Amino acid sequence: MTSAGTDPRGQTSPERMEALEAQVRDLARELAETSQRVAGLETELRVQIDGSGPRFATLYADFTDRFRGPTVEVTAKLADYLPDVRRLIGAAARAGAAGAGVVDVGSGRGEWLALLRDAGVPASGVDANPVFVEAGRARGLDLVHGDAVAHLQGLQPDTVDLVTAFHLIEHLDVEKLLALLAAARHALRPGGCVLLETPNPSNLRMAACDFYNDPTHRSPLPPALTEYLVSASGFGEVEVRPLHPNRSPFEPAGSGAGQQVEQLVALTLYGPQDYAVLGYKLQPADRA
Repeated sequence: MTSAGTDPRGQTSPERMEALEAQVRDLARELAETSQRVAGLETELRVQIDGSGPRFATLYADFTDRFRGPTVEVTAKLADYLPDVRRLIGAAARAGAAGAGVVDVGSGRGEWLALLRDAGVPASGVDANPVFVEAGRARGLDLVHGDAVAHLQGLQPDTVDLVTAFHLIEHLDVEKLLALLAAARHALRPGGCVLLETPNPSNLRMAACDFYNDPTHRSPLPPALTEYLVSASGFGEVEVRPLHPNRSPFEPAGSGAGQQVEQLVALTLYGPQDYAVLGYKLQPADRA
């Protein structure tokens, strides 16, 4: 007795072979169509999560060069933080609790890591953009590709002196920001510091226009909100530091109420474009 589609010698008949080949072609077509749909859904999900997609991701390095500003200019601004770094590392050394230096999340073009390297400060970074990571490694920076929260969570607890994030948190929703703060607190040694710099919506030009130059930004974070979230995440001695004012094109004239109005206009339109929030991981005795 033989099976349908086979000859008496047990071989598949030409008709049966053609039918099987047709089924394979149909399955291959369905698999290709399914893969395309999955890729489309992944792209839509990425857009919903961070406002970007694969096309814009390929432009992001060039976009940063255009809108972030020249590397020399950015480095000069970041140099203002070097006294904070030296203070933190010096305090740790005096207490006999030397940490592992600085961990920068969302390192981008790597200006901060390069500045720290040149200053002799141990520093490493993580970024989700492989183009930035490859370029940073080519310059000898200690930079890895990955997720900021997962990277911090994977570090030894209570070891890092300073966790920095420059112009990163405006890309995150509140849950991701809280997760980032929790992961930073995990990695920091007692007395270590988290430093977040972000655009300042108190500057009306920034809040109404310049912030939206980057389509991956979610929404501006008022200084009071960021200060609260850092404090609520268990950090103490929280400081808000206004940064980078523009020069006003006019000088307030006259006196009295008129001058006060002009000063207010100058402040809201040309005042600090960014701000930083610094918070410190409490010593064990301070948590009691």
